[in-house]
Amino acid sequence: MTHTLLLKLICHKLLQRLYDLGARRVIVTGTGPMGCVPAELALRGTSGGCSAELQRAASLYNPQLQHMIQGLNKKIGKDVFIAANTALMHNDFVNNPAAYGT
Repeated sequence: MTHTLLLKLICHKLLQRLYDLGARRVIVTGTGPMGCVPAELALRGTSGGCSAELQRAASLYNPQLQHMIQGLNKKIGKDVFIAANTALMHNDFVNNPAAYGT
């Protein structure tokens, strides 16, 4: 079983449990740019760049998380869980800072 699939299964069980306990509006964030956090830049970064391996892991996990959330909401019959793609938000901020007033 891949790490991505395992994380997705664990997250599914956790979200279902939250719903069973009464949660009705939950924002679920995917992983941000894991390969760009300072600790990873220091350990794995090359020439000041982000770790490609961890960036790839996030790019595999985030879409699967979104798909899982859509399936869970469909099973429940309403949009309880809202997926927020923080990696996409971060990349937009870095690539288009003028849109954010900087």
